[in-house]
Amino acid sequence: MDPEVAKILDDYKAYLEIRGYSQGTIKQYLHDVNLLVRYCSKPPWELSERELLEFLVRLRRERGYGAASLRRKISSLRTFYRFLQRVGMVEKNILDSIERPKAPKRLPTFLTREEVEKLIAVADNFRDRLLIRLLYVTGLRVSEAASLTWSDIDFEKGEILVRSGKGGKSRIVLVDRETLNMLRKFKHDRAGRGESVLGISVRTIQHIVKKVREKAGIDKKVTPHVLRHSFATSLLEAGADLRTIQELLGHASLSTTQIYTHVTRKHLREEYLKAFGDLHLREKS
Repeated sequence: MDPEVAKILDDYKAYLEIRGYSQGTIKQYLHDVNLLVRYCSKPPWELSERELLEFLVRLRRERGYGAASLRRKISSLRTFYRFLQRVGMVEKNILDSIERPKAPKRLPTFLTREEVEKLIAVADNFRDRLLIRLLYVTGLRVSEAASLTWSDIDFEKGEILVRSGKGGKSRIVLVDRETLNMLRKFKHDRAGRGESVLGISVRTIQHIVKKVREKAGIDKKVTPHVLRHSFATSLLEAGADLRTIQELLGHASLSTTQIYTHVTRKHLREEYLKAFGDLHLREKS
């Protein structure tokens, strides 16, 4: 890599750290810029809008990137060019004029309370049962769960401080009494093993959830993010307002949270049809 480009990337990493971005986000943003550098023969600050568009087209055609992936790449690179603008490497952020492709609207998968309880029941050990329950009752992102420390948990108030969540923002999430009791026991059993609560990586958490889903025999897709969706859906069905759910999930925009209203409407219709969908058949018999 060109030494000047390498120096700019080091400065960009420091810029992201100062702004409070999580390590996972920083890693992904740097990966996106490195991909741009590898694909293009010029330094990023010398590229034209046309050349950036050609780069995105190549990602679509050669790597099979869909609309959602391209949207994220454009947002990531827009942040990088904003940095280049700040340090005087470019006059304007040319990513501002590139429209992001429309993302397909997909309703998130979610689990019923009974399905979550089934996952917890079949988990192999106490840690895995705690993990499934913690993801469900807090709505934590998988990266947030992996980085959780004991000092983040207020056992008296039943709260968890999520430090530098998505977008570098911190927030407070709530924890129910049963999960707090499980956390106390787990902390006691792991005394002297460090500050990390779970002591496992994002990849390990994903593997555990997958393994538990298979053991439970649940046909739906089940991931840590599906448990987060299930948390939000359960709150909405219980009567929580969207603003509260937005705060607990750490969504920057209420429009992101509003998708759960569509989920619950779909769920309500399915439940309605179970009860009344074949009423005419019963009347004829």
